[in-house]
Amino acid sequence: MSIISVADQIASGGGDTMNKISVYQLFAITFIFQLGTTVIFGFGGTAGRDAWISQLVSCAIGVLVVLIYLSLMKLNPGLTLVEWFPAQFGRWIGTPIAFLYPLMSLYLVGRIVADIRDMVSTAVLPETPLIVISGVFVIIVAYCVYGGLEIVARMAEMFFPIIIIMFVLEVIFLLSSNVLHLNNALPILEKGWGPIGEVVFPSGITQSYGESIVLAMFWPETKRSDKVMKVTVLTTLMSGMMITCFDLLAILIFGGMFSSFLYPLYTLLSLISIGNFIENLQMFGVLYFLMMALLKSAIHMLSALRGIQKLTNMKSHRKLVIPACAIVLLLGLTMSQNIAEHVYRHHFEILVPYVWVPLLLVLPAILLLVAWLRHLKK
Repeated sequence: MSIISVADQIASGGGDTMNKISVYQLFAITFIFQLGTTVIFGFGGTAGRDAWISQLVSCAIGVLVVLIYLSLMKLNPGLTLVEWFPAQFGRWIGTPIAFLYPLMSLYLVGRIVADIRDMVSTAVLPETPLIVISGVFVIIVAYCVYGGLEIVARMAEMFFPIIIIMFVLEVIFLLSSNVLHLNNALPILEKGWGPIGEVVFPSGITQSYGESIVLAMFWPETKRSDKVMKVTVLTTLMSGMMITCFDLLAILIFGGMFSSFLYPLYTLLSLISIGNFIENLQMFGVLYFLMMALLKSAIHMLSALRGIQKLTNMKSHRKLVIPACAIVLLLGLTMSQNIAEHVYRHHFEILVPYVWVPLLLVLPAILLLVAWLRHLKK
């Protein structure tokens, strides 16, 4: 599937008629969505050289969190995320709760726009106005979302092999550059399990893994619904292993300095030098970031608009695209004044405790208990 044919399908309105995705497309969507921007910012920096261990633990627990969502899918056959709550809690309680998830997704798209704003203006286009960088990105997201799920799925289908090839090349180039040193990963567990535990809960299991609840908006639209659970669990394990590999590469190069870099992947790519002709490959990192940020934004945006569409009985999500994009653009430009405030204060002090923990952990656990008890009574 070429980019031109995808664009033709968007222009012809294919997004409303083609609403089923293949198992492979679900796999590609889940994998890239879970990787997201984590590969650029790194994971578990506060755990220092044990960040890779914190990622492994987070992945293991994250699979259990994803299994909660998949169990809810089984207990609510044919229903999407925003339909679970009215089905189990009733219309008057469930509908207001369900609206929180589209709002969360719109907020998260705004955060990704801010990520793009900061990284591109810092690393690639320092002289370009922030509104231009953010605006162009949001327009591309809007174009994809207008096309619908099938178009976003085809985009993931194209991006996945590119990401894997880039990862393999990156590993080969780093090995050939003689910058990896096993001693940088030692000593293991130097400060014990305390720092690892602080990374794992709640941020580690909600970032990437907990966010996967958004994909429940699309699970009923998979052609082989019987494969959703198996594919999602295996993909979660695979994405966890890949994030671990990224962290381990950065640690083997930077050692204890790993946590001091805001963009560790971007920084380590600058160290590649083979024969004085393969070097300065930071654009690999930027390309990683843009592809994953674009797809993750499109999925969050489409999930939000489809959720609002279902909760309000609208005929199409397309009428919501322009106002929603205006909101996320405004959020991306105004939610923080600098990178430190955006990454540290807003993420760890606001997003994780007040958005992710209640919406990704507490409410799904309560919903699962209620759904299970109601299922037993039947």
